[in-house]
Amino acid sequence: MAFESGWDRDRYKAGIIQDSQLTEWAKGPVQTHYPGYTSWSQLTDAEWEAMSYRSMNSLGFVGFQFGEALLIDLGYYKDDTYYGAGAATNTWDGTWTGKNGVNSLDDFMTKEAQTVAIQEAFGYNLQILQNQLGVYGKSLDDFIGQSRTYTQNGQQVTVTLSLTGILAASHLRGAWGTAALLLDNAVSTDENGTSILKYIEQFGGYESPGIEQLIARHEGRVVGDEGLGSLLLPNVEEPDSVTVEENPPEIPEVIAIVDDPPVTSGDGKTIQLAYSWGQFSTIDDFDPKEDRIDFGSLPGADVLIEEVGSDLRITIKNNGGSGYLLKGIQAEDLSVASITAPAWNPVVTQGGGIGEQLRSLGATF
Repeated sequence: MAFESGWDRDRYKAGIIQDSQLTEWAKGPVQTHYPGYTSWSQLTDAEWEAMSYRSMNSLGFVGFQFGEALLIDLGYYKDDTYYGAGAATNTWDGTWTGKNGVNSLDDFMTKEAQTVAIQEAFGYNLQILQNQLGVYGKSLDDFIGQSRTYTQNGQQVTVTLSLTGILAASHLRGAWGTAALLLDNAVSTDENGTSILKYIEQFGGYESPGIEQLIARHEGRVVGDEGLGSLLLPNVEEPDSVTVEENPPEIPEVIAIVDDPPVTSGDGKTIQLAYSWGQFSTIDDFDPKEDRIDFGSLPGADVLIEEVGSDLRITIKNNGGSGYLLKGIQAEDLSVASITAPAWNPVVTQGGGIGEQLRSLGATF
């Protein structure tokens, strides 16, 4: 919790974290929370811990770095405009459902509320991951215990995949970002540049309940008010013929990472979006009647679509400025046939996803 919230007493004592930072995260000076104190250093250990659950960063993420979208997924919160779906930060101006006795942001800023919610989040993310991997005849058991080498900013980084590392990675980058790492070696970062590999490594190897137990903890607390529709635990059924073999099948090419810009040429070409760090390409001849944009394993929160003059720019966030510029294309030129993603990925239809972004720019589908 100290790492997630920033309220790390050891780093504070070492001078790495300053009083001014704690005041910013606490949204007010120490006197606001503890009258009579003049410095955060005067807090008892219990008071320090309590403040870690109240900590809010510049984007409005709280405590364990909970945001509005995740709490909508978990059934605690409702809003139509939130971070990742029209809002630049977590504004917390929606309504609370009362789940687990939480009726306000203040209610949620407690150890008791967040301890339950983080366990639900772990199970939620694991269920989504298992569903996504199952589409390709795989499960988390095929990855846990493996040592994998990834390319990050041009450097080779080797990590050992563990359940607790995967849980942490899913909390940082969501189940979709973690699936992208496992399925197509896509290394991504959060808004502050924190790499998914850092979480895999830093939080890996700890003791934890098993996968099924964690999923059951979430499923046992589903209240039927989990509000993002297609994002809620998609039950993707495996075909009867799919089995998990000792040597699992290769991942379909549709989500493969390549070093060169992932564009095929010729009539009916497909622009394949992926976490290709720092790669930005201009497409001069995109034909919306014949060509397609495949969003692969990308979640909607990682994609920004903008009209720039007479062109359409698609940016993959926090990925070194990577993306595409479609020359002479506007959102209104695209149709449902122009955009696609794998069956397990709701990026096209989810709130704040591709379809919603394009419609806000004038698309009519």
